[in-house]
Amino acid sequence: MAEERKPDVAEEQVEAESAPVETIEQDEKQDKKEKKDKKEKKEKKSAQQQQLEQLQDKFLHLAADFDNYKKRTNAEKEALRAVVVSDTVQMMLPILDNLERAVLAAGDEESALKDGVVMVLNQAKTGFEKFGIEAFGERGEAFDPQIHNAIMTCEDDQLQPDTIAEVLQKGYRIGDKIIRHALVKVVQ
Repeated sequence: MAEERKPDVAEEQVEAESAPVETIEQDEKQDKKEKKDKKEKKEKKSAQQQQLEQLQDKFLHLAADFDNYKKRTNAEKEALRAVVVSDTVQMMLPILDNLERAVLAAGDEESALKDGVVMVLNQAKTGFEKFGIEAFGERGEAFDPQIHNAIMTCEDDQLQPDTIAEVLQKGYRIGDKIIRHALVKVVQ
């Protein structure tokens, strides 16, 4: 039979001394690996954080661009609406002027025809008001060359100079946009 060999004391001592060195080296390797993993995770988190910040920034820019787009299109719609209303009203103003002339020509007499014309004239004025259209140019107003066209001058003791003595044709505006300037006679 083969004899089992017993390790001698010197071999056991060498093995015992080398074992802790190996475990220390393994622990150090493990620590280095853990530190490297933590560093990689930190870098990965940092890269993800940067990417998230970039995406948030892009989102904010896109949201701001969309908000600006909505505001711009609303402003364009309003401007287009004002142009369409203005063009339509310009075509209807001669009709309104003729209705006013018909009422003035009828004078003080009462008739069904005059009453009918007055009703149509009032309906037209109400419709204009609903669209935000207002008439301007009244006797005694200060003359403003921005909204009035002076086609005549006159002397009038009752009025101050540079005031409107007579309105020959009313002016109309929608908001700040002049649809038609008022034709007036101005006191010198």
